[in-house]
Amino acid sequence: MKQKKSVEDYLKTIYILSREKDVHGADIARTIGVSRPTVCVSLKALEEEGYILMDDAREVHLTEKGMRIAEEPMNGTIRSASF
Repeated sequence: MKQKKSVEDYLKTIYILSREKDVHGADIARTIGVSRPTVCVSLKALEEEGYILMDDAREVHLTEKGMRIAEEPMNGTIRSASF
């Protein structure tokens, strides 16, 4: 059984990728090892929760709320929500 990725996993991945280039769902899927449809569903949920914004070119951008979580040091805790 595949382990589900947490909100923090997605946000930290987006943060790291965005430091090098524009981020799309395919980039996230490739980096964290899940399917593109899985990422699409997760990104929709993250957008609804206010963690990310997606522009007309389908580029993924962290909001201030998402950035705060993405920049937190890894401390071994897992956020309660997962995808």
